Amino acid sequence: MVSNSPEPGLRERKKARTRQAISDTATGLFIEHGFEKVTVAQIAAAADVSIKTVFNYFASKEELFFDRADELVTGLERVISERPPETTVTEALHALMTENRVPFPGVGWRSLRDPEAYEHFRAFIATEHASPALRAKRLALADSWGPRLTQALAGALGDEAAAATYTSMLLAIMGLRERTLSNAMLERASARVVERRVRVAMDEAFPRLARAFADLDVGRPSAS
Repeated sequence: MVSNSPEPGLRERKKARTRQAISDTATGLFIEHGFEKVTVAQIAAAADVSIKTVFNYFASKEELFFDRADELVTGLERVISERPPETTVTEALHALMTENRVPFPGVGWRSLRDPEAYEHFRAFIATEHASPALRAKRLALADSWGPRLTQALAGALGDEAAAATYTSMLLAIMGLRERTLSNAMLERASARVVERRVRVAMDEAFPRLARAFADLDVGRPSAS
């Protein structure tokens, strides 16, 4: 008998595509009209889905804008736990924050050198900076990441109290990075200048973090 059930993962892939399509549609509308002026009903109509479907995937308009927030913190957890042998947490995070336009492993900086991609990224940043609701949401997201990062760092550092302190300092560095990047983009600095400013800021911050936790942040042992 031939089964009519979908292959494993098919439903999940379809849901992921729908989620991405809704998010992309919303982002385009936010950039074109401004975050506050766009309604969920308009997003649903443009994405050709129901309002209920939008809320099935996103709890709020803000989540539509920051649709990769959970992916970002998950990536940070993986960088901490899966860093190469003999690499400290701080070294791994330093590399992530300097080698990528946004803190996702493997993104790199190359896309910023494409004029169309540059303008889209700049428009995205400008949309956030023009919206008090989005700026507040960014702060709330960073605060919500704290417990997860502390747990990941406690496993790496072996000290929960120190991990909580490290988390606070890491989030401050990430805030500095976001401001440095955004200010350079809003000034329309060249892609090379944007990257250089971010690298300079991170090359200042992370060595100081390393010195603060030199007693606990040691390289991950090699597998025996």
